[in-house]
Amino acid sequence: MKFSMTRRSLLAGSAAALMTPAILRAQEADIAIGSLTPNTGGGGPFGPNITASHKRVAEAVNAAGGVLGRQIRLYQENSETNPETAVRAADKLISVNKVSAIIGTFSSSVTLGIMPKCQSANIIQMCTSSSADIPIADEKGLVFNFQPLSPIWGRAIADLVLSRGLENYALMALNNDFTRSMMDGFIERVGTEALVQDPFYYNASQSSYRSEVTQLIEKSPEAVFIPSYVTDFTAVYKELYRQGYEGAVITISLSTGDQFKSTVGAAADGVIHGFPVPALSSPAYKEYLTEAGLEDTGSVQHPFGTAGRDQMSVLLLAMEKAGTTDSAAVAQAIWDVTTGEGKKTVYNVADGLAAIRAGEEINYSGASGSIEFDAEGGVLGRDFQLSEIQDGKDVVIQRLEY
Repeated sequence: MKFSMTRRSLLAGSAAALMTPAILRAQEADIAIGSLTPNTGGGGPFGPNITASHKRVAEAVNAAGGVLGRQIRLYQENSETNPETAVRAADKLISVNKVSAIIGTFSSSVTLGIMPKCQSANIIQMCTSSSADIPIADEKGLVFNFQPLSPIWGRAIADLVLSRGLENYALMALNNDFTRSMMDGFIERVGTEALVQDPFYYNASQSSYRSEVTQLIEKSPEAVFIPSYVTDFTAVYKELYRQGYEGAVITISLSTGDQFKSTVGAAADGVIHGFPVPALSSPAYKEYLTEAGLEDTGSVQHPFGTAGRDQMSVLLLAMEKAGTTDSAAVAQAIWDVTTGEGKKTVYNVADGLAAIRAGEEINYSGASGSIEFDAEGGVLGRDFQLSEIQDGKDVVIQRLEY
């Protein structure tokens, strides 16, 4: 099994000290779970799918009798992809709703913003955030991240584009931790000698990006890498188009969804983008499509919705395995139900609960990936995909397991 004895020992030895509010309530009470998702703001294209996944899993479990003989009560809050809003929502979930866990946070700033409250209250957190600061800030071993850290994104995207024979680059990125550390990973792979100039950063929501784009392309790089979010990338890309840049434009897939394509139209063709994706052949991914009412198109759908399914499933399986909602015991059980070999593989919460109740050891394999965690609670082993926009559609160029 892939775990840290130090962290695991800390969890086991601190079970009494980390007694959660839930364990102090009557055992017959509902188990309260907080779903804190980005239903508006920068994460707005993804939050509703995460929310819906949390709800579907909770409803399915409740219909089958619940967990530990108790029903799941899901409290939903919109983070607005805003740390200040999220902190207020987390305070309500912890103080008023008495949740045992807060799951579904998307942006790193939100995950990190609510972490002090969650750590103080001994609350499990589950997120899809990419900041390298997350495991550092998690002092109690209670945070589980269902998204690779952003330096891994940068390294994987670089490996994918290097295989296309691109040799020199200019880089600029949105000025936040997610994109800065992604740039570090990208540079680590392509090498500083491949850069035609020093990389630089810009702030979001500027009235114009003309000077930044002029600086980016002044030495006629063969390709530019611009990790960012959809709103600012759209504005930057329009400026690249206006200035007549003809090289390859590389970004992350979060920036190139329907909003980007509908805004720039046919000018979007040729943009290259990459991000971590579910394993499309996974039984759990195919189950997710059915649950969400989607047809299997052979293309990636709902990458964050699949993670939402996995978050709720893993959390409830761990509670059943631990026999309690105590945070330290549940954190320990998360490794037990996800990470390791020689166990029964399950692809959904119903089969997992049945196996646990039958005394079997399980390994949950999820819709977003295999769901194995490293010593710091970070997910291991995700596919990365590189696509190019052609005729307004994403065409897969290459995939690799990272």
